[in-house]
Amino acid sequence: MKRQNILEKKSLRLILLRRFLWVSVIMVLAIMSVPFVKSVYDKIVQNDMTSDPISAQSDEIILPELVLIPAGTFEMGEQDTTFIKNLEAGERKYFGVPNKNVEIERPFYISKFEITNEQFDSYVRAQKLSNPAGKNLVILSSARENVGDNLPVVEINWRRAMIYAAWLGEQKQLNCRLPTEAEWEYAARAGLDTAYPWGNEAGHNNANCNTCGSRWDNRQAAPVGQFKANLYGLYDTSGNVWEWTCSAWRDNYDGQEQQCARIEEGGTRAVRGGSWAYDSKYIRSSARGEFDASIRYNGFGFRVMCNYPDK
Repeated sequence: MKRQNILEKKSLRLILLRRFLWVSVIMVLAIMSVPFVKSVYDKIVQNDMTSDPISAQSDEIILPELVLIPAGTFEMGEQDTTFIKNLEAGERKYFGVPNKNVEIERPFYISKFEITNEQFDSYVRAQKLSNPAGKNLVILSSARENVGDNLPVVEINWRRAMIYAAWLGEQKQLNCRLPTEAEWEYAARAGLDTAYPWGNEAGHNNANCNTCGSRWDNRQAAPVGQFKANLYGLYDTSGNVWEWTCSAWRDNYDGQEQQCARIEEGGTRAVRGGSWAYDSKYIRSSARGEFDASIRYNGFGFRVMCNYPDK
C-alpha cells in the first residue's frame, strides 16, 4: 500500500511537470511569435492603405503649373464670316455671334493644362489631413470616371471647381478662381483670330474630339498635353474636355462674359473648349456651351486662373 502511494505521488509529479513544460513551451512560442504577428498585422494595414489610391500616395501637395498671360485686347467670338453665314439662327449664340471687342486690362496666370486627377487627388488628401473627421467637408471622395493621374479630372461641378481654385490660391498665395469667359477665350486664342490655335482647319490629330483623328476620339479624355500647345504655351484649349468658366451664361455678350457669378448662385454657366465627344466644329476657339452649374459629367473639366499680384 505504501509503495502504491509513492507511485501515485511520482505519477502526479510527472503529470504536473509535463503540464508545466507544455505551458512553458506555449509561452515561449507566444513570445517568439510576436514579431511574426506584428509583421502580418503591418502587411494587412499596408494592404488596406494601398487599396485606397488617396491614402497610398505621399502627403506632398501637387499643384498645377501656371502660365502668365499678358494684358491686351481681342475680338471675342467667331471671326470667320463664311462660317457665320452657314450657321442656323439658333446656333449663332454658341459661337459668340455677334462678336465683341474686349479689353483684358491686367495680365493674369492660368493653368498650363487642365487640372488633372493627380492634382485634384492631392487637394482631397490635403483636405482629409487638415480635417480628418470630415466635418463640413464639401469635396467628394477620389471616386472618378477617368482612371489615370495625368487625365483631366472630370465629374466635378462648377461650385466644386470654384472651391478648388480658391484653395489653390491659398497654396500659391494668389487670388485664384475659374477664368471668366473673356479671359478663357483670350488665353485660348493666344493673339490669333484663327478658328483653332493651329489654324483655320481642324486638320488631323491636332486635338481630341469626335472627328479629330486622334486615338481617343469619341471614346474618352486623353492625358493632358498630348497635342501641340498654343502660342501662350497652353495645352488642350481645343477639345479633350469642356472647361468651366466662372461666368453665368448669356445668349449674347452683355458684359457678363467679363464677370464671375457668385458661388452661391444657381443657374447656367458658360463652358468652353469642346470635348472628345463633340465634332471639330465645337472645339473652335469661339465655341461655347451652356450647362447648369450643378451638373457633373465625364466630359467636363476645368483649369484655374489666378490674378497677377499688385506690385
